[in-house]
Amino acid sequence: TGSSSSGGRSMRRGCWRSDGRIRRRCRGRLCTAGEQSLAVFKYGRAIGQHMAIKMNAPLSNRKLMEVMLRAYEPCRYFGQCQQAIFKPSNGHIPRGYLGAIGELEEVEVVFVFAEPGHPHSDEKDSRHNNSPMQLLRNALNHTYQCFKKGTDAFHRNTRCIMNQLWPDKSFDQQLRHVWLTESRLCSIDDEIGNVADRTCAHAYLRRQLELMPQATVIAFGGKAQRNLKKIIPNFIKAYALAPPGANFQGARPSWEKAIATVRELRFLRS
Repeated sequence: TGSSSSGGRSMRRGCWRSDGRIRRRCRGRLCTAGEQSLAVFKYGRAIGQHMAIKMNAPLSNRKLMEVMLRAYEPCRYFGQCQQAIFKPSNGHIPRGYLGAIGELEEVEVVFVFAEPGHPHSDEKDSRHNNSPMQLLRNALNHTYQCFKKGTDAFHRNTRCIMNQLWPDKSFDQQLRHVWLTESRLCSIDDEIGNVADRTCAHAYLRRQLELMPQATVIAFGGKAQRNLKKIIPNFIKAYALAPPGANFQGARPSWEKAIATVRELRFLRS
């Protein structure tokens, strides 16, 4: 999950397509699908998938890691939180967060998503003696790789927004200014349904946001917004960054409006 600085700087405003893929220009014309797969992240998706490059994620701020580590003991809400399971051998562990790698005061924006999707095949771990800290590092590293490579439309859309908010910074530099997180840290069976359970949000998301009161919060998608509204009164609402929500007609305008709002708030604070 990350990208080279050259790939990040080449993004332009209006880089989304209705299918979630990134739209950009190649030598004055729109890229073909084949060109996009090679050009979107020059050293990312196309190369990384074939060479199985393993990248270690930069650790997030210590105070945030202390909050997240509680989810791997394992979390005391397993069995109570709807559809959430803890099974590292199948990739089912709390995950989906990344960023805030400097001081917490440097975090300008928090992106809140609904919950992580179903585990990828390379998230399965047959080892049974991993410590909570190792499980946390495994989750962090996989999330970093996915955003670095632009694994799915969700990761590419997120990167596009980050590149518009911090166009002069590489991906790793951007991670000092953003915290990417989930309103629920575990995958659930009903990915596109309306399962409502705010247990995780109250136990973990609330504590995360309390550490960064200065940050502007963007909630992507209806589930994230419903889980968030009982925690903080004010946040920016936008469409989900993953299909099917990302394919709706109003998705791109909502993302652009969120970007514009962050920029306006940045100007007012300067």
